[in-house]
Amino acid sequence: MSPRFLGAELAAWRPEHGQKRIADFVDHTLLRAEATHADVARLCAEAKRHRFAAVCVNPIWVPLCSEELADGGLAVATVCGFPLGATCFKAKAFEAGEVVRHGATEVDMVAAIGRMKGGEWGYVADDIRAVVEAVPGVLVKVIIESAVLSEDEIVRACRAAQAAGAHYVKTSTGFHPAGGASVGAVRLMRQTVGEEMGVKASGGVRDCVTALRMLAAGASRIGASSGVALAECLGPEPLPLEDLLADPGSHAAACRAAARV
Repeated sequence: MSPRFLGAELAAWRPEHGQKRIADFVDHTLLRAEATHADVARLCAEAKRHRFAAVCVNPIWVPLCSEELADGGLAVATVCGFPLGATCFKAKAFEAGEVVRHGATEVDMVAAIGRMKGGEWGYVADDIRAVVEAVPGVLVKVIIESAVLSEDEIVRACRAAQAAGAHYVKTSTGFHPAGGASVGAVRLMRQTVGEEMGVKASGGVRDCVTALRMLAAGASRIGASSGVALAECLGPEPLPLEDLLADPGSHAAACRAAARV
């Protein structure tokens, strides 16, 4: 799907956007290094069964996912510069171009975290822009590893991504020892980018209450390896999101996904 057609998907959910299933927000994710062909094929089968927004896999599995999901209307997302963000931006741009050539329709790139911590915001923007320009018409999400950033750095990272033409900012790789997504980071990211960009909460979102809290804070996508548990708990039908997001904790007692964590 071209970024210019995303419309309300980029913004936080509001009642006027209509009812949605939890699966509509989920990037069904498998980024473990030891994932096998059979594991990724299973991921694709689950994605088709639950009709998730996308699958998210490592670059070597993009051709397989592109083939498996060719007739399903699901996005194939992959990662770039993962998980450290420390490769030079020409390498990231080349990697992004290669994965798109093999069928990726979304690229989740890791920004230059060390350059962020050093306050080198011009480099950060150039790093992101190189990837965006390498894959015109492809949705680019920028992973900022929010758990290692101060609030000011989160704001500056979001602004750099916005200035560079990216379409989403994303909290985390899920691999950093500092942690993954937090409600506070998601809320700050949404406040910073407004409705012009998407916000993806990823890293540590394993149960329905956490996912709903992220959506309530302004997330427009959820990256999770527990997508099946979320979908099976909250069901395949459109949700009363206005009520659920007003009080996500009300679902805690009934959450079957939490029992599977």
